[in-house]
Amino acid sequence: MEITLIGTGSPVPISARGGTSLVIDVADDMVMIDCGPKTVYGLMDADVDMGEIETLFFTHHHMDHNASFFHFAFTSWTEAGRGSLTVYGPDGTDRLVDALYDVYTEDIEYRKDIYPTDGISGIETELVTDGFSRQMDGWDIDALPVEHSIETYAYRFEEHETGSSIVFSGDTRKIPSLAEFAEDADILIQDCNTAPVDEDRVPNADEQFVWPQHAAGEEGLDRSTLTANHCDATDAGEIAQDAGVQTLVLTHIMPYRDLDAMQRDAESVFDGDVVVAEDGLTLTP
Repeated sequence: MEITLIGTGSPVPISARGGTSLVIDVADDMVMIDCGPKTVYGLMDADVDMGEIETLFFTHHHMDHNASFFHFAFTSWTEAGRGSLTVYGPDGTDRLVDALYDVYTEDIEYRKDIYPTDGISGIETELVTDGFSRQMDGWDIDALPVEHSIETYAYRFEEHETGSSIVFSGDTRKIPSLAEFAEDADILIQDCNTAPVDEDRVPNADEQFVWPQHAAGEEGLDRSTLTANHCDATDAGEIAQDAGVQTLVLTHIMPYRDLDAMQRDAESVFDGDVVVAEDGLTLTP
């Protein structure tokens, strides 16, 4: 099993960091989770053959997790030759796919004269609910409802041949059930949205665009909303420690965050390896 972090940012991509997306190569299947802003470009930068991605899971339907879906659906079909696509996710997933056909009916018909139609016709959807579990060819996936501002799921992947396992938390506040869900996983990729600002990471506004509300840290954002719906590095470390995972990956990182402080905070409560995510990073259990 191999994981490639395509986009690790939130809620807006700046510089090289895109919106949330990752690809898992599990038992020779290429599976993508979420499809946030810049995902298509991130796949290209990471040299991932998007034509091989025929399974997509959504954790939830916030724009930083699904904004590039239309772009991916078209590009993986027309340029990369994707033959089919099944999209799994919570309520709203079917409406997202229906909207693709509704908005781009004429565009799709035009392109069908140029490209094989299998890759775009009949994209399938499957609803993820509490208790969702599937046995695939050589791997299993389970879902856990977590606590965010809308319906959101964490996913756990188990590869039969190697016995390796990874968990992606989705966006969530700290909840006991997540540690239970991630118990003994090789890798936990954990939402770590709330973190202090590193002033050295804020560019000179005269030379580069700056998101002032993010550069201001707690002063510019509604701290209560963030903490009610996301984890910080200490939360992430405590979840990983309670779960007994080997490696914790901190992701969903806002602009201008103090990455060193995030790593220290997680390491202060977690005995395993801590990795602060970057776009394009590849991990192997």
